[in-house]
Amino acid sequence: AASTMAASHAMVKAVLSADTIIVMGQPVGGPPPERQITLAGIMGPRLGRRDGSTKDEPFAWPAREFVRQKVVGKAVTFELEETAAAMNKSFGSVMVGGENLAHAIVEAGWAKAKPPMGNNASRVADAEVLQRLEGEAQAAGRGMWNTKPGAAAESVRTIIGQNQFDAKEVLDATRGVPQALIVEQFRDGSTVRGFMTPSNRWITVFLSGVTCPGFKRAEAQGEPDVAEPFAHEARYFVESRLLNRDVHVLLEGVDKFNNFYGTIQHPAGNISAELLKVGLAKVVDWSAKFSKDPELLYKSERVAKERRLRIWKDYVAPVRSAAAAASSEFPGKVVEVISGDFLVIKDFAVPPVEHRIALSSVRAPKLGRRDEKDEPYAYEAREFLRSRLIGRKVTVGIDYIRPLPNSTSETERVFASVLEGHNNVAVALIANGLATAMKHRGDDQDRSLYYDDILQAEAAAARDKKGVHSEVTPPPRHVNDLSQSSAQAQAKQMFTMLQRAGRHQGVVQHVVNGARFKVLIPRQSVIVSFALSGIRCPTTGRRDGEPGESYGEEAYLFTRDKCLQHDVEIEITGQDRIGTMIGKLWLHKRDHAVTLLTEGYARMSGRDASSELEEAELQAQAKRLRTWENYDAELDAMRAAEAVAEIEIASASGEEEVTVVEMVDPILFYVQAASAPKQLDYVGGRLAEMSKAPQASFRPKVGDIVAAKFSQDGEWYRARVDDRKGDEYRVMFVDYGNSDKCASADLLPLGSNVPSLASCPAQATEYKLAHIKLPRDEDLLYEASGMIQDVLGANGGKVRAKVEYRERSGRHHVTMIDPSSGESLSAVLLRNGLAKLERRKQDVEGLKDEQEKAKRAHLNIWRYGDAADSDDEDKFFAQDVAKAKAAKK
Repeated sequence: AASTMAASHAMVKAVLSADTIIVMGQPVGGPPPERQITLAGIMGPRLGRRDGSTKDEPFAWPAREFVRQKVVGKAVTFELEETAAAMNKSFGSVMVGGENLAHAIVEAGWAKAKPPMGNNASRVADAEVLQRLEGEAQAAGRGMWNTKPGAAAESVRTIIGQNQFDAKEVLDATRGVPQALIVEQFRDGSTVRGFMTPSNRWITVFLSGVTCPGFKRAEAQGEPDVAEPFAHEARYFVESRLLNRDVHVLLEGVDKFNNFYGTIQHPAGNISAELLKVGLAKVVDWSAKFSKDPELLYKSERVAKERRLRIWKDYVAPVRSAAAAASSEFPGKVVEVISGDFLVIKDFAVPPVEHRIALSSVRAPKLGRRDEKDEPYAYEAREFLRSRLIGRKVTVGIDYIRPLPNSTSETERVFASVLEGHNNVAVALIANGLATAMKHRGDDQDRSLYYDDILQAEAAAARDKKGVHSEVTPPPRHVNDLSQSSAQAQAKQMFTMLQRAGRHQGVVQHVVNGARFKVLIPRQSVIVSFALSGIRCPTTGRRDGEPGESYGEEAYLFTRDKCLQHDVEIEITGQDRIGTMIGKLWLHKRDHAVTLLTEGYARMSGRDASSELEEAELQAQAKRLRTWENYDAELDAMRAAEAVAEIEIASASGEEEVTVVEMVDPILFYVQAASAPKQLDYVGGRLAEMSKAPQASFRPKVGDIVAAKFSQDGEWYRARVDDRKGDEYRVMFVDYGNSDKCASADLLPLGSNVPSLASCPAQATEYKLAHIKLPRDEDLLYEASGMIQDVLGANGGKVRAKVEYRERSGRHHVTMIDPSSGESLSAVLLRNGLAKLERRKQDVEGLKDEQEKAKRAHLNIWRYGDAADSDDEDKFFAQDVAKAKAAKK
């Protein structure tokens, strides 16, 4: 039916093609009326389908772009000539800025003129104008009349449909860089579809961190979709600002359906924030993590809530339960994650207090106890919180408190919302499918302040079949706990493999004391007992009431606060008799032993000392920190007295002749006294008699003193078991100092007729040249060994020795004299640049001059000048012997 209408005013909302636009009027109490208008008298080339199933006609896309850039968002006047109700189309003319739009399009060469129809004089006149303009455009080669070879083919887009590319690859390639986008469609206020340019990918983008009211499909076919409250307003809000506009989108995430999460920048700012400010959207925590600026989203939503705008018109601010109102909210640090919904948080009060906090309105899968199995995703839930929260600052908002009448350890349980920044960890947990929402009764006000967000996140996780909502059960975890006493043998079997592997990534599962841990090594799926090498921490009190050492509890709490459930690196260098791994542990790339020494919570111990540990301990000593608070008194009372005793022993003994029976390295030996041969003859005879008697099978433990057959001569000797691997034992012959490997058949228990170490001490004594140390260079060590072997060989292994001092372990620090030349072996090594003085022994009489000679001649370790010092020896005697000597004088 034909009709003529007066000129109307409108705004161009969208351009569908070169000859069809959508206009809208003024909004009155809601979204404005719209009308689709096809320009009368012209026909433009047709666009292909957005999914790429059909192609554009030549020049269809540049023609559409010409019209879009000319009129979108601009005020126009239009006059309708006829309406085809069956096709829901209106035909008419449109004026923009005083110019006839159809004339402008034809003149630019982007549409053809239709021949005149009927006898309407004005239509005929307009058709003649259009035909003239078409002829001029064709003659000038404008637009679709371009005669350049290949121009028509180049104008046809290759559209990449949504299922024709990998969204994850696109995200990785464009991460952090805004991408050009022409917005073509809105499903609702927070779901955008459009073409990425210049790639022509058809994409769907969900606005990160927000959701708008949407549309539900009607149950009856043919019925219009059912709109949620304010759904039309939200869609109009974004359409009027973004539809058919050139915008930029920052792609921030993807889902499994090849859709993107992103933020769209409007000239006025972030469109997500604008939706939130006017109350047409809500923040969604689980997708807010994709957003570059989630804080802006929360602030924008708060504005609408406070003003009760649109979807917040009935908003009532949540109120905490009366029981929780007193304590309300406090900041703290997460020190332990017990399960997926239970945390230990230390506040920042003075002194600080630890709070056991359950997440409000959340239930996570339960971890198994002892022989029980974990529920599916229980480990993943705890690991999600541990990796995200441990050691981090959080804000705790107490929502409600419930009594626990049947519990013996707790009288009540505190339920709270825990925020990391502005992110609710419970919502994030549920959004990842690692927990479910508790179902509260309508009259139950004991619930999370974020309960609506929790429910929304759970619905999204269920829709996407994440975690506990999926049909896939995670594979069971198999972790071998080598820290249990029943697993000692297995721990010893795995020691070599773990030691050879070098550094391991681990997680501290439990802190025993300041220097002992249980560490999970995920790659090997084992938990090991682990102790720091080179240091000793004071012991803590025992459960039976026995008190611990001073600062033992403080050292434990310090290490627990720093290390518990943290990611660490460990390196295993040794193992003790009960299977505990010994080595180094790094937390945030810092050696924790150094940290303990620096803070005065530990002291150096054993032979694994290093210059770094020594320097850390010296710092604590200088500041009199903790275990060093009475350092001066200790030196005067204990160490000086011990040193005096050592000097008296050395002075009384003087020089004695000994025989070197085993050389470990150029300065470390095992020697026998002159009386040893008589003792060894007696012991050897008893062992020979014992070995002839029938014996039962024997499997000794590490540390036992036994009779062992030496593989080189087949004779039996007293020995100490140092290690065991299967049926093979490594033993050290206590009367000679050398070691060997033996099968269990070559080991016997010491019979009652064989002298024990108590009645006949070990005849091999450990001697070390005092005051000097060796280089690490293997070539220099080889040369030093050869020089000492020459001296020993020339004298049948006999030397004169004077004990300078003795360690508690039994090692003697001595001066050894070559009986032929009367020269000190230490002086020989120093003079040839094959050893150097310990750092605190630079003034030892007679030795300093020998070292200076080697320095001046640049011999061996001094060939490049001064060698870097790394004194690994026991420094206590280095300080105290001098004091003791002075006191004795």
